[in-house]
Order: sequence, then C-alpha cells, then structure tokens
Amino acid sequence: MKDSRIVTALHPNSTMRILLRSMLQDPGRTVITDHSWTDLLADSDAPAPDVLLLDPSFIGQDDVDVPSLLHERWPHAEVVVLPPGLDDDALRRDAMIRLLRTVDDLLNEPARPG
Repeated sequence: MKDSRIVTALHPNSTMRILLRSMLQDPGRTVITDHSWTDLLADSDAPAPDVLLLDPSFIGQDDVDVPSLLHERWPHAEVVVLPPGLDDDALRRDAMIRLLRTVDDLLNEPARPG
C-alpha cells in the first residue's frame, strides 16, 4: 500500500465537492477538493495526490489536455475521470460505488517505481 493516501477531487460544483469529500474521506485517506484545475496547478503548496479525480467537464476544455498537465505536475498520481451519474439522483449510488472501488483499487496497488 502507498504511504500517502491523498485523493484530490476537482469539480466545478460546490455541492458535488462536498459530496465527494464526505463519501471518499475515511481514517486512512485525506480528500482535498478544488473547483478549478488551474487553481490547483497554481497552488505551490498543494500536496501531491495519489489519485486525482477529474470532472468530465474539464476534459477537452479550450483544447487543453488537462489530465496531461496534472500528470506533469504529479507524475505518480493516477488521474481518473469521475464516472457519469454522480449528478443524477437516480444513478448516484451506483456511480459512487464504482468510484469508491476504483479509488480503493488504485490506493491499494503497489507503488510504481520512481
């Protein structure tokens, strides 16, 4: 298991950021949220995440490869696009279960060589 268990979730909607933090936070995991990938990249004090969760609205934004930019800053972080359905009351439960499984799998895999 990795020493650091930091998950950073990027979502433009404050309600979704609160939901993600409350669902992903556990005693062995720190969850950080931000509304903007540009603000996150500009924050020189931002801790290195193990998993970066990215809202799909940031993909292809202004022809910028956001996942690559995030991966350049934190090369050991896994960048994951949030699953569809989180914004839909009827689909949220299943989407959150898939997300939790994905995050747990990524945090429990052996660390990649530096």
